[in-house]
Amino acid sequence: MPAELLSIPPAYTLIGFYRLCTDESIRKPVWDKVRHAAVRGALVGAAYAVLGWGAMDWIVRRFIVGKDKAKDGRVTLGSGMLAVSIDLVFYTHVLLLLPQLGAIMKFFIRKNLRIARTRAHNLTVASRGKPAEFWGLGYVEEWQQPPSLPPAQARGRAARDKWVRRLLWWPTQSVIRHYVLIPLSPMLPLIIPVFTSSVKALTTGEYLHKPYFTQKRMAPDAVWTWVEERKWAYRAFGFCAALLEGLPIIGLVFSVSNRIGAAMWAHDLEKRQHLFAHGVLQPLPPSRVGIFGTGSVLDMTHEVRRAGAEIEKRWSNAPVYAPTDEGDSEAPAPAAPTPSAPTPGETPPPPYSAVAGGTPDGTRRRLPPQLPPRPDSKATDTKSKGL
Repeated sequence: MPAELLSIPPAYTLIGFYRLCTDESIRKPVWDKVRHAAVRGALVGAAYAVLGWGAMDWIVRRFIVGKDKAKDGRVTLGSGMLAVSIDLVFYTHVLLLLPQLGAIMKFFIRKNLRIARTRAHNLTVASRGKPAEFWGLGYVEEWQQPPSLPPAQARGRAARDKWVRRLLWWPTQSVIRHYVLIPLSPMLPLIIPVFTSSVKALTTGEYLHKPYFTQKRMAPDAVWTWVEERKWAYRAFGFCAALLEGLPIIGLVFSVSNRIGAAMWAHDLEKRQHLFAHGVLQPLPPSRVGIFGTGSVLDMTHEVRRAGAEIEKRWSNAPVYAPTDEGDSEAPAPAAPTPSAPTPGETPPPPYSAVAGGTPDGTRRRLPPQLPPRPDSKATDTKSKGL
């Protein structure tokens, strides 16, 4: 992806959804995993909506809306020429029903959905055509003055994460939405997803990049420094990802596409790490880190882009790294990379070539392990005759 997208982290949520819709090599394996369970969930949800409509309507009129407002109550959505007036009972009924249908669907596809999410991420990583050495570079500092983690701040973060989990617990959300906000104002439930997504933004981006941190073999302190340097990028991406995943029913699709977007973002971040590792980019002073921690778009000059293309070319013939999930025995094997033909007068790189940090010319290479020596044929014949 273009390096400029690092300046717009939320765009990766749309990129992930676009790839899920258009890339058949990702869409088909993911859909095959959840297809049958999704059909069963849709049938059960439709039956629940039709058969339980009367009972739900009675509950809405008697306990949530009230008898007085149920007779002629209306709610207006939008303003001006875009204003739409809807019956209050019907509006409240649909507002309660959609999350329930989403919960029914999620109940049926819960196990396969986890595998589908992992499969989508793994296939996206494999589609980038990079070997394991590319992803295992390790942490390379991009700031001249990286942040430090005081012990008091570490304890405060642990306490914050505990309260965030309690606030986002689904019974808490259900009580707030159905029995606090709706009786106060019919418009408030439309605002609660924005508030919930703002809270989830503190942890969602970091959670979606956990596989990336594992591939990169980053220690917990390095992960904290990495996220702290890019905290507003992770919060912006996490807010959009959480907001899309919070949509009823369709949010299940976004929960898969966000894994694809996170993998695409990780690939672009890792390409930038290699630029720092090879001395193409120098650590940024505090005045140039920017709001998202990755500097300015102007840093990507023509010379930097050309050096990045040369670094990427060195990985072209290496075996593709394809992460696997132990619980996904049906995952398709990634396609073998197509080696690029060398230009006239250029020596093609040998297999398993890798660029090591601190070697600007990329002369260090990682060779495959040597095979054990073959046994002497004469000694083998003598031993067999002795037996």
